[in-house]
Amino acid sequence: MAKKSARTATAIAGIAFGLAAGVALGTYVLAPNLPDSTDPNAPTSEDLKAAQLEAEVNAVQADQADSIIDHIVEDMVVGTLTDRPVLIMHTADAEQSDIDDVSWLLGQAGAIDAGTITLEDSFFSQDGADQLKSIVANTLPAGAQLSETQLDPGTHAGEALAAGLMLNPETGEPLASTAERGLLLNVLRDSGYISYADGTILPGQVVVFITANNDGTGDGAFAAETQAMFARALDSKGSGVVVAGRILTASDTGVIGRLRANPDSASKVSTVDSLDRTWGKMATVLSARDELAGRSGAYGSAASAEAASPSLDGLSPAPATESTETAETTDNGGVEVTTP
Repeated sequence: MAKKSARTATAIAGIAFGLAAGVALGTYVLAPNLPDSTDPNAPTSEDLKAAQLEAEVNAVQADQADSIIDHIVEDMVVGTLTDRPVLIMHTADAEQSDIDDVSWLLGQAGAIDAGTITLEDSFFSQDGADQLKSIVANTLPAGAQLSETQLDPGTHAGEALAAGLMLNPETGEPLASTAERGLLLNVLRDSGYISYADGTILPGQVVVFITANNDGTGDGAFAAETQAMFARALDSKGSGVVVAGRILTASDTGVIGRLRANPDSASKVSTVDSLDRTWGKMATVLSARDELAGRSGAYGSAASAEAASPSLDGLSPAPATESTETAETTDNGGVEVTTP
């Protein structure tokens, strides 16, 4: 029964993939609405009307496909992340509904909630770059090192947070002590770079990094590049990173587009570009499962995606971590303690 449901979900996800592409195409066709154009090949008003109608129909059909997946998505992910600590990070401008839905679906998959960290606007801004680099250099956990060839703030921040927040994939033990993790997080929070609720942060095996729907052009270029470098460096420790956002992030200049264009990043960091669709959220959870098994992929609606979602057949969940850490409020900035 479960296998039949999985095949159904794959088929529906494929339909949604095609419909989403149709909507994007329709939007593109509607863009050059220039009634006074002298170009003989310019679309006529009838062409534009037909394209608009097709886009509206495709949008409705995509919503209907998602409504079906809504009823089966829990069955698709159940047990895929049992007892695996998953940490969510997100940009300050990410859609709250995307964060909430992914968090809920990770819970349905059996994942341990390792906490949610908001990466504030200053974390990815040019104005805050120098101070961010100084902070992570001075609060780096013992034994961790920062790249001497990649000196950008995204790389150094990613390396520091990876060292402070990830579990050793070989032993399941935290890479940093509670005190080291607390120092790093507290200084970043006190400086306005991150936000998190006291007593909620645990080291994780996998990080799901959720971004806003930005195409990385204009003023957003520095942030998109910094986010891409941050994700690559964050993946240097632990068992993996999944970067998820909406469709504009997969443009050539968006964070997901930049990651996919870099062969090294594409082979290590999983990306999902249609997070506003239910099947995109499902793909995000399944990508976390794949990262635990040493697999990465590019999923979504963009031309750079390999498929709508990871395969649902023939994959077994990765072994659970032996870490027994639990989160609780402490006088160490409210980060967490290690409980034997």
